[in-house]
Amino acid sequence: MKPTIVFLTHVLNNAIVDGFIPAAQSLGHDVIVLTDHGHAHQQALANVHIHECDVFNPIAVIDLIAALKIQPRAVFSNSDHLQTCTALVASLLGVPAKPWQVCYHAKNKHWMRKRLESLHLPTIWSQTIRRGDPVNMEWPFPLVVKPTQGVASMDVVRVDTPAQLNQYLAQIDESQSVLLEEFMDGPLITLETLGDGKHLHTIGGFDVSLSNPPYFVETAAQWNGPHTRQWRTHMAHILAQFGVALGACHSEFIVTPRGPVLVEINYRSIGDNREFLLDQLVEQGWFKSILQIHLGHEIDVPHVKPTYAQINYLVASKPGTVRLAPRIENNGKVQYRAIKQEGETLQISHSNKDYIGVFTFQADSEIELQQLQSETYKCNPWSVQ
Repeated sequence: MKPTIVFLTHVLNNAIVDGFIPAAQSLGHDVIVLTDHGHAHQQALANVHIHECDVFNPIAVIDLIAALKIQPRAVFSNSDHLQTCTALVASLLGVPAKPWQVCYHAKNKHWMRKRLESLHLPTIWSQTIRRGDPVNMEWPFPLVVKPTQGVASMDVVRVDTPAQLNQYLAQIDESQSVLLEEFMDGPLITLETLGDGKHLHTIGGFDVSLSNPPYFVETAAQWNGPHTRQWRTHMAHILAQFGVALGACHSEFIVTPRGPVLVEINYRSIGDNREFLLDQLVEQGWFKSILQIHLGHEIDVPHVKPTYAQINYLVASKPGTVRLAPRIENNGKVQYRAIKQEGETLQISHSNKDYIGVFTFQADSEIELQQLQSETYKCNPWSVQ
């Protein structure tokens, strides 16, 4: 009988379907998926055992694993929402596990700020607030308002005045709390790390371009751009002090006049198609390397190809129907992943849910990278009407 990896999933995710599960199977493991979205996963995954489960409840997950009479070699999730539950389950079953407290502090942005303060790491003014709470005129406007456990920049907005903040609060549910943060003006950069529990390996990072205020939609990402190269060692030191250890971690920083300050920690692999770029750049394979760590195996220091790369997102600026979308044949230097097809309609959420598709460019020089982008856009127009 093959050894088993149990995957915990929430909504259907390309990284799981096209990345981690094929990697697990290529490593010779059976795959069992536990999810609260069984129908969607059954349609997308053939020859994989899928079981419905309340994956947010570690007791429900453990009870189901016991009922299935399996002893998994690893319990793994790439969902932001499920890292704490996965860590608790893995720890109880005696397989490699992330520290669940760090998972929770990373996911909940309020507790992330509190943890940074307690560790005397760089942070900013922050405050949780609910609908109906008084707004203090002395707060350091402009502020960024975000859900404490949000994802994909959804419902994240900059407010410049107390009146704008009151307008935002009036639109949220009375039971919901949101986080206010001091606005940081500076370049957004990411760090991608892979830890084996003893060493935190720095894979690289992205210099990220954002949409115009007041929203924060990522429009492009330059692999190992100048800001990332300058600050990667400093960022890795902050993450190690925070407690990031086992597995993949995707972190975002703003470069302020006093250095990089954490925006958020996503204690899982990077998404938005950048994980597939990393799988091509890491010679041992990004998905396989992550799973090997969760299986308790030692891995070599990841070797990253010295490639120039860029991710560009096609972002809809208005609701409507996709009338024209790129149609290209993927090759080693230009790849396109469609998120919306021609004829599909979409609403605007001012988040990565507004993406039409993703271009990935790889080249041997910066000049070649720029030429590839220019030529590709000339031959691949797109529109939403």
